[in-house]
Amino acid sequence: MIHTITLNPTLDMTYLVDEFRHEDTTRAHTVYRAPGGKGINVSRVATRIGHPTVALGFIAGSTGLEVARRLEDEGVNTWFTPLEAGETRTNPVIQDATGNHLRVSGLGPTADPRAVQSLHDSIFCLRQPDYLLVSGSSLAGVPSDFYAGIIAQAKSEGTRVVVDADGPDLQRGIAAGASLIKPNRFELERLVDRKLPEVSDVLGACRNLLEQHAQLEVIAASMGSAGALLVTKDSAAHGVPPSVQRGSAVGAGDSFLAGLLAQLAQGIQPLEALRFAIACGSATAAALGTGLCTLEAITALLPSVVVGEVGA
Repeated sequence: MIHTITLNPTLDMTYLVDEFRHEDTTRAHTVYRAPGGKGINVSRVATRIGHPTVALGFIAGSTGLEVARRLEDEGVNTWFTPLEAGETRTNPVIQDATGNHLRVSGLGPTADPRAVQSLHDSIFCLRQPDYLLVSGSSLAGVPSDFYAGIIAQAKSEGTRVVVDADGPDLQRGIAAGASLIKPNRFELERLVDRKLPEVSDVLGACRNLLEQHAQLEVIAASMGSAGALLVTKDSAAHGVPPSVQRGSAVGAGDSFLAGLLAQLAQGIQPLEALRFAIACGSATAAALGTGLCTLEAITALLPSVVVGEVGA
């Protein structure tokens, strides 16, 4: 079971166009509407691959109701906390025929203290999951230490906490006791405050972090076309994705994480868990707009994913 928390969900509006026309009307030939946000995407993919999940977070206004309805239509279990005012944000994505896209992140509503407490309580009312994911951007009105408090309490109850965040949120998550983190190369560079141009540099940074933080058990570092690393205190694996026709990278990292957590929760060995996770991410990268992977696409790509252990 994977529980995900998304404080600031979105309704993604993807406009497919033939080409961008600057300072002129750009006409879309196709428009997609889909719920979005890191945790929500993880729950959507987990549901698609048959792994139980619950998506938690805030929703507001008619847009929030649409997000919840679309998730329910996909079979995703949800337990959202409604806000008293405002609207769940809408993120427009414009993608041209070459796969290039422009993504605008909208403003979210403001959380009231009652809703913050209600969300906190709901997280710990549910049956204990294998993994609790805290991810994505925060929301106005939510205390800066909200995630840290959630992580500390979950850890005290024996729940493994996953953090997929950037900057101070990632730093606070590690300090609060995250078991697993999933930075991409750029987030990892900001975390360690240095450039990591080679796979070996990323591996070294992961190992240093594991040495420095006793409670941190696993780092899954994604590196785009260079693949991904899965590093623990006593092992490391590197996987390389197959070549796919590029759709959009939006949601690829979330899909990777969903596949990885679902496999690890089932006791699958790290090497095969990494293979499956990369297939999930690659399948989403080949989808149009904010479309996510399907089990059929994942299965087709699995044989083409190359994984292996990495030495010292």
